[in-house]
Amino acid sequence: MLIYQYSGGMDGFLSAVFRAYQDKALPDLITDGEVSEPPLLSTLVRIIPDEAKALRIEKGIHARLGITGLHHLTYAYASCDPEKNRKIFYWLLSVFKYGSDVQKRYHDPHVMDFFDMTARVTLEIHRMHGLLRFAQSEEGLYCAKFAPDNNILPFLMPHFTQRLSDQPFLIYDCKRRLYGIYNGTEWKVISSEKEIQISFSQPEILFRSLWKEYYRSVSIASRENRRLQDAYLPRRYRVF
Repeated sequence: MLIYQYSGGMDGFLSAVFRAYQDKALPDLITDGEVSEPPLLSTLVRIIPDEAKALRIEKGIHARLGITGLHHLTYAYASCDPEKNRKIFYWLLSVFKYGSDVQKRYHDPHVMDFFDMTARVTLEIHRMHGLLRFAQSEEGLYCAKFAPDNNILPFLMPHFTQRLSDQPFLIYDCKRRLYGIYNGTEWKVISSEKEIQISFSQPEILFRSLWKEYYRSVSIASRENRRLQDAYLPRRYRVF
């Protein structure tokens, strides 16, 4: 069993792809996690991130698929799919083998697995454009908290900096402990183990109480349908 273990995020993964291509190898596992006890008779190859090698892979994708191919790659790498490394790897093999024709290979399970994965990521991004709600803190800062399936916070920040261009805000991914911060000029994503504690402003508290009262007044207890509510707005999106 051949195992490639990498670190360094996307650059590390693409360095692993470069190594596999260079060695004409098909690793059984590509992982960024710890491999404490490799299976018997397995070979563990530790990949050191190499920006130059990663860039060569990116240029190869761009030459065959244009900027769209690179966008697909970044969406796929943001996926929570436990098999994402394998799926991206085999998609890349198809890209370098078939070039732009890979887009038409609907019969290829590796290609379809990849695009199914990216579709789930882009769908969640689209949903959060409409579902993410900002609440005003006592200090006047607008904050949003969510727990997405995929690592989509970096994709949301450009959208909301355009929507709230004159308003500093904070978006917190509580599943990954990531903070998207916009100061009114530029944005960045940082990681911190410390969880934010938000004290809501009085207008926000009043708005919430009015909304709950409205919900109670229009709902019919005998016709309550929790399953339908969860279908329209999954509970994982109701963090605040």
